[in-house]
Amino acid sequence: MVLKDCDSCLVYGTDNRPLAKARVEIMDEDRILLFFQFSKLRSIRIKTFVDFHDRQYGVVRCHCDLIIQNNRLPTKLAEPWMAQCTILKVQDTFQRQKDLRVDVGMKSEFTSLSTGYFSGTIQNISAGGIFLLTSHVLKKNERFQFSRRLEDEMVHLEARVVRIGPLVKGEYSYGCQFVGITLEAEAAVRKFVYKKQKERQNRLGKRA
Repeated sequence: MVLKDCDSCLVYGTDNRPLAKARVEIMDEDRILLFFQFSKLRSIRIKTFVDFHDRQYGVVRCHCDLIIQNNRLPTKLAEPWMAQCTILKVQDTFQRQKDLRVDVGMKSEFTSLSTGYFSGTIQNISAGGIFLLTSHVLKKNERFQFSRRLEDEMVHLEARVVRIGPLVKGEYSYGCQFVGITLEAEAAVRKFVYKKQKERQNRLGKRA
């Protein structure tokens, strides 16, 4: 069995752009059902990539055969569409996106929704948020926005302070979580993090 403990996924369109998140139900070894709250779908059969978020294996990217159709099964949530999913090939497996962080040291400009403009350094980044160093004083739960080019994609992000850390080289440190991140931005951040992680692993491999 490719998946062990999975209840959510991200489905890509045939243009390789994120299409919709889905709830996952593993019925048996050969039968996986996906349920969509996203309403702008249509009945279609496609072969595309799906990122399964598995608690044991991490993010499992698979090439899948999907039969998307109207959901006629009783569900607790408003899920107008469902898909029968057959995994054709496991493309890659990544560490869980919530745990995988890469050090980047990127200087950026931010705009707090409460206190206005400030600058700082993104010390590390994950698909869930950033660790920020700045001389600007922020409060817990304070929100801020920023734009950043990650490789060839410009992403616009909003985050909130969830943890206030110790002073680091005379600057305040904050653990921050992304808020209302779009599918496109989440995919761009994840792609950037995976690429940086692989580059780091390749460098370490060459030194060994």
